[in-house]
Amino acid sequence: MGKKVDIEIGKNGQMKVEFSGFIGEDCFSEAEVLQGMLREMGLWAIPVTVIPKTRAQLDAEVPAPAESKKKVLLS
Repeated sequence: MGKKVDIEIGKNGQMKVEFSGFIGEDCFSEAEVLQGMLREMGLWAIPVTVIPKTRAQLDAEVPAPAESKKKVLLS
């Protein structure tokens, strides 16, 4: 799965943003980029609540790194 940002804006103006496919803290960096882009358009998005995803949700979004196999010569 690739990286994805879903944005939902409610009738009351509240914005819900969900980051999918990001590894580690990369989503926080992407959130800062998004805030900067919105600010340039005159919109201020202030995070109120951050809800971390569960390990199961993260595993479903980002596949585990493949194990590297090394060939070893035996004498």
